[in-house]
Amino acid sequence: METQVLIVGAGPTGLMAANQLQRFGIDFILIDYKSGPTKESRAIAVTARSLEIYQQMGLSDTVVADGIMMNSFNLFSDGKAKAEVKIGEIGKGMTDFPYLLAYEQSQNEMLLYRNLKEKGAEVHWETTLVTLKEYQKSIVATVEKNNETFEIKAEYLIGCDGAKSPIRHQLGFNFHGGTYENRFFVADVIMDWQLPHNNLIIAPSNTNFVGFFPLKGERYFRVLGSLPRAYFHKEDIRFEDIEKEVIQTAGIPIVFEKTNWFSVYNLHHRCVDNFNKGRVFLAGDSAHIHSPAGGQGMNTGLQDAYNIAWKLAFVLKKTAKPDLLATYNEERLPFAKWLMTFTDRMFKLMTSDNWLVAWFRKHIALNLIAKIFTFGKIRPVIFRRVSQIWYSYNGKSLSYSNSRQELLFKAGDRLPYITDSHQEIPFYELFKEPVFHLLYLSNEALEEGIHLAAEETFPFPVKILRYPITPAWIGLGVEKPLFVLVRPDNYIAFLSDSFSVTEMENYLAPFFISLKSKK
Repeated sequence: METQVLIVGAGPTGLMAANQLQRFGIDFILIDYKSGPTKESRAIAVTARSLEIYQQMGLSDTVVADGIMMNSFNLFSDGKAKAEVKIGEIGKGMTDFPYLLAYEQSQNEMLLYRNLKEKGAEVHWETTLVTLKEYQKSIVATVEKNNETFEIKAEYLIGCDGAKSPIRHQLGFNFHGGTYENRFFVADVIMDWQLPHNNLIIAPSNTNFVGFFPLKGERYFRVLGSLPRAYFHKEDIRFEDIEKEVIQTAGIPIVFEKTNWFSVYNLHHRCVDNFNKGRVFLAGDSAHIHSPAGGQGMNTGLQDAYNIAWKLAFVLKKTAKPDLLATYNEERLPFAKWLMTFTDRMFKLMTSDNWLVAWFRKHIALNLIAKIFTFGKIRPVIFRRVSQIWYSYNGKSLSYSNSRQELLFKAGDRLPYITDSHQEIPFYELFKEPVFHLLYLSNEALEEGIHLAAEETFPFPVKILRYPITPAWIGLGVEKPLFVLVRPDNYIAFLSDSFSVTEMENYLAPFFISLKSKK
């Protein structure tokens, strides 16, 4: 079998990579050792940035309709509410998805899998990677299915094969980090209590920690927490064995009626020091694993796939040089490292059974968190972080600005979110096509010569959009015409007050194949 891209692992990251490659018309083969999509809920939260990807794919309405918007984030101690943080539309004015949405991993996988199938693609289930060899212009994978082995030849490979990643092991990627001392449990349960269903509850005690996250369905919750130490070395633990400790930790009367899934695990925090070797690229858990604090894991994997897919597509279509692929590691590795630090600090604060940390958490941290969330200026900052809309590729190789205006956005930033009363459709829906967009901000029509210059400059299709300089743009510092080149993943590539062919060619030269060289 031959293909352009082999994707190993059909979890959310691998399925997203396949969907993105499909949007760009790239041939791929997607394999997974499982028999089908994950049935357990596993990861829960979908961030605004991930929803914006789904919006670009035409799938966001389904996600929102089938998800659960969380009304509030509640901190409990000794059975008493120490803090209630109203979530609601905390990110209003920053995105079309200004809330916290629960849409579990199994739903994400089924949605992405269904979308692939509707467009004519399939996943090779029950297919296991055995060995991998890389050559100058290809990789060859030996895989096994139904006790038979065969080879798949591809130009590139995306490894989305999870935390234990055989690809990462075979190729000798470094995977720095460690393992948390405590053990943890996770359960999907139907339960009865007096608290609202669509609230997120976190309840740390002096020795343990437990959290409750609403799932789709009446009285259906994800329960996760630190395993009581008495059970650390026991095998075949059932959720029923620790129910009393869970209720005691929460301090809230609870009746657990049914357990649909239960698992005990060790939690790691590790990251590779490079996302690729040769023609192989890692994404998602195969490249970085961390605590579930903040609901960032699955979403980060989706962003990884979103980033590498368009770059592979442009290289495979011969409009970009292979050098473009180096920007994947340049852009995604810093975020993975930041995320490890961010989640590690949050998780240790909430789960540590060290007496000093437990005392600080109970008497200071919980009250401090509640106080912080009352400040109007802090809430948007927190939303931007948790939703991942804050992250920027500013200062990276693909980000360039030559504007003299005092803009409140930079090259490398996510495209600013604009709400104008005259808009008939959401602003981001103008950028749904899998191409670069040249956004011309001006109250005057674009000169005809610019269209011709663009055709003679860009080695790939570019959709040109004119948008007036409305009060929303003025508030962001746009006072006169501005050209904004927007990448296929809706990050800003280039900013300039005028369109100069020479300037644009100089920007494109390091990573893209010029039209002149093709003639």
